[in-house]
Amino acid sequence: MDELLAKWLSNTATEDELAILKKWATQSEENLKLIENLQKTWSEDNSEPLLVNVDAKANEIWASAMKEMPKQARRRYLWIRYAAAILILSCSFFWLLSRADFGQTAQEDVLSIARTYILRENAPGQKTKVNLPDGSIAFLNSSSSIKYSNGFDGAERRIILKGEAFFEVAKDATKPFVVESNNIETIALGTAFNVNAFNLNEIRISLVEGKVRINQAETADEVAILSPGFELVVNTSTQEFLNQPFEYEDVIGWKEGRLVFNHASLEEVSLRLERWYAVDITLKGRVPTNWKISTVYENQPLENVLIDLQYSKKFAYEINGSTVTITF
Repeated sequence: MDELLAKWLSNTATEDELAILKKWATQSEENLKLIENLQKTWSEDNSEPLLVNVDAKANEIWASAMKEMPKQARRRYLWIRYAAAILILSCSFFWLLSRADFGQTAQEDVLSIARTYILRENAPGQKTKVNLPDGSIAFLNSSSSIKYSNGFDGAERRIILKGEAFFEVAKDATKPFVVESNNIETIALGTAFNVNAFNLNEIRISLVEGKVRINQAETADEVAILSPGFELVVNTSTQEFLNQPFEYEDVIGWKEGRLVFNHASLEEVSLRLERWYAVDITLKGRVPTNWKISTVYENQPLENVLIDLQYSKKFAYEINGSTVTITF
């Protein structure tokens, strides 16, 4: 990627390389922000070629490009130091040939394509129905987001998902519908399925109707083909896959306003209550480690849920605004 960034800035990247960069830029807000910062820094700071002190200039560009990035993201982009050194050399030589329109065509093309993406994002406690450009529908769970190109331009209908969503896909045999999350692609032509990627170490893809193919996003290697009533559980850490049947209520209940717990641990219950009701939960006292709960709540306020759980699990609770304290 460092060499590709250098070619992009020096306007020497091929169409295939630009396509790769466009896809990378739209995979996360951090990638796009970094590209914009790098392009801005180079354009402002390099009105003439620089063939000496490459290391110093590379550090300067890297620091400028990273200063507006979130702290947790900076470590992942340390390789930009090396990209900066490469692009200084390549762009300096390119400047000798043509400074007048330095890199603008390729740079503007990548940035303009990246900026045509639409982001739909739900805060904790919020659930929405999103009508997609092709007539498909996405039911977006709380604390979740989807990103897709305006009008689904291109050869596919690609969506980048964080969190959980249920999709009812309009049929179009000429343009596959692709949901990408944590390097896993779910590909459909016309179907209904749920993708749960809340847990960074696990993805659950559950098929209600139709048929989907699941690929590794980076290699396009096929992982599985699902039939209705089955789900694929992907361990993203070990790359282990489990194809198994699922209960509709357990997976799709959230879309219909039902909060479903099936042998849920205390950690799972707390996390889902936080997302569902937009609260922060603090546990105090002798927190049990063997908590398992199976129940369903339909359109219930948080206090009713806590009162019900309190009968069987014996705890005290306090609700103070958006903060909940549970004491065992």
